[in-house]
Amino acid sequence: MTQTLAPESSDLATILVRYTDVTERLKRSHEALGREVVRRREELEEKNKELQRRERLSALGVMAAGLAHEIRNPLGGMRLDACLLERDLADRPKQQELVRRMERGIRSLDGLVTDVLAFSSDAEPVVQTVCVRELLDEVLSATTPQADAKQVRIDIDETLQDAFVVCDAAQVGRALLNLVLNALDAVPEGGAIRISERGSVTMRSSRRDPAIESRTEADATCHICVEDNGAGIPGENLQRVFHPFFTTKHSGTGLGLAIVHRIAEANGGFVRAGNRPGGGAVFTLSFPRAEGVAVVHATEGAG
Repeated sequence: MTQTLAPESSDLATILVRYTDVTERLKRSHEALGREVVRRREELEEKNKELQRRERLSALGVMAAGLAHEIRNPLGGMRLDACLLERDLADRPKQQELVRRMERGIRSLDGLVTDVLAFSSDAEPVVQTVCVRELLDEVLSATTPQADAKQVRIDIDETLQDAFVVCDAAQVGRALLNLVLNALDAVPEGGAIRISERGSVTMRSSRRDPAIESRTEADATCHICVEDNGAGIPGENLQRVFHPFFTTKHSGTGLGLAIVHRIAEANGGFVRAGNRPGGGAVFTLSFPRAEGVAVVHATEGAG
């Protein structure tokens, strides 16, 4: 004989099933919330570190700008005196060569001052729609002597022919120039540099920010990749390449890539560094892509 449950027992079983189901859902929700809290905490810690870094860089920039202005004034007088002295020593070539060495030292110091002022500048970007290819043509023209001296080939991919970004043309032109000059320093005699809209996938990156990673895939972002076939970036230096005054070169200020980083952030973009699978380094400079906006030529924007 089949035993039929009393109505009260059936109701209790239904309640127990529903209770178990609700408990399970609450458990899953709690676990999901726990994971979200951990992610948010990590994100907050990352943002706090970035804020502290920016505050340190801002304080450093203010101090450096003050020092740079104080140094530039006497440098101007020294350069003028050296030029006059070189002219007066036209009949004494040995002494004239010593003066030329002094002039080279003065130019080197003046270049350092220029880099410090560029790094510490808080000038607001004059944002316009700019043709990337026009910016790169100007960079190519400025770096031709260095490239020819090392017999380095610089190729600009056709993907950048119709790429337009929203940025300050003068500032971003400076950032691209610094990246190409950095690549020229890295490649050997007869090396090659390639500039494209995406470039090769990097094996290791200098930043692993989830927010940046998600923006990397956005169609609204234009990625300008400068790749070289040099020795690449040692793994321990990937996190430091954009730090001010960090350099592995025998000469240089260590401010070139720090200026690139500062310009990228000021223009609503970002920059990353990594290594190509086939060897060499790749720097990716990314900015908001301009869509459906009247074009302002780079030369106009830079004026």
